[in-house]
Amino acid sequence: MERGKVVSATGQLEGNVIVFTGGGKGKTTAAVGLACRALGHGGNAVFIHFAGPLRASLGEVRCMQEFGRKVTMIAIRSQAAQESYLDQFDESVPTLDAALERAGQLVGDAECSLLVLDDINPLLDRGAIDREAIKELVRGKPGSVSIVFTGRSAPSWLLEMADIVTDFAEVKHPVHEGVGPRRGIEF
Repeated sequence: MERGKVVSATGQLEGNVIVFTGGGKGKTTAAVGLACRALGHGGNAVFIHFAGPLRASLGEVRCMQEFGRKVTMIAIRSQAAQESYLDQFDESVPTLDAALERAGQLVGDAECSLLVLDDINPLLDRGAIDREAIKELVRGKPGSVSIVFTGRSAPSWLLEMADIVTDFAEVKHPVHEGVGPRRGIEF
């Protein structure tokens, strides 16, 4: 697979395949930061949330809505903990397969400069999503589109395909002292 460049010699945005993985916090937050950077340079972003929503209110979804039409948040109905949680998203698709199909449309039509497949890595690791479908998605992306894969347990084949891999390691976390998820930190 030919790898992309971060920035061309003329300063134009060029797409990459980026993986944020590991047991530490911050993978989705880092992807939100990339979205901010893309918007700051005239791009737009789409997030497809593969793990939910699991809560009624996700801070990153609410924040991204402040950017208006430059960021689209997509949920997967079959993954939502409750149907009412879907109300905070711009759109939803029924299944994992439909989410991959929507991702393919977005990438194929270059409707976004940054596509974030949030919390997809554990599903890839378990084989719940077809490896060949992901490879086809990456092969079909225009050079101007970056795709970000987030979540624990990224499979080795995905790491090999990536241009950039960051492994988030937990060093210390209050959950081990009995502190539950905190609004504005964990969600």
